[in-house]
Amino acid sequence: MNAPRPVRKPEDLRAAARYVSYEIEMMIFSGKGLGGWYASPRTTPPDNYKNMALESFLLHFRNLRAFLCPTLQALSSDDIIASDFLDPPTLRDLGDTSALSIDKTRLDRMLDHLSYSRRAYIAGGDHGWKVASMLVLMLGQIKNFLSGLPEAKRPWFPPEAPITEHIRNLSGVLDSGFEDHSGIIHGGPEA
Repeated sequence: MNAPRPVRKPEDLRAAARYVSYEIEMMIFSGKGLGGWYASPRTTPPDNYKNMALESFLLHFRNLRAFLCPTLQALSSDDIIASDFLDPPTLRDLGDTSALSIDKTRLDRMLDHLSYSRRAYIAGGDHGWKVASMLVLMLGQIKNFLSGLPEAKRPWFPPEAPITEHIRNLSGVLDSGFEDHSGIIHGGPEA
């Protein structure tokens, strides 16, 4: 697995870090909007707005999963992966592949492209997503990545403190017994 990767110029890595930061920001934003955990009373978007927030959350989750664990996907040399930011850049996973691969097939079948499997997931009631748990998991993985970065590259990414705060807030929500199953991809009239 530790295959060499192209060595990128610092300005290319810095630009790539902005894209990764955007993925992190949008995953948090859409997850918070979907879950309504920070509102009192808890409020989630209605109908298609909820689907839009969920699909956005899942898309950014998938992108970050691929960033941290490139072996879980078909990879090209053009893909931005976490290990590109280490010296020397090699093809390797920097996230916990066993944790991040949970629901991978279902997520890919439900979101990556149209599939006949979608109907079976919906009919079987397996189209809900534990958004709060997924967000805590991914933010923990991102935090681990950030802590392993060389000092010179660390400022290119979001600060750790807000990520830690999101993890703490969401962990409190989960510890209180709330598990969000409200994230549901419907997929059409028969759903």
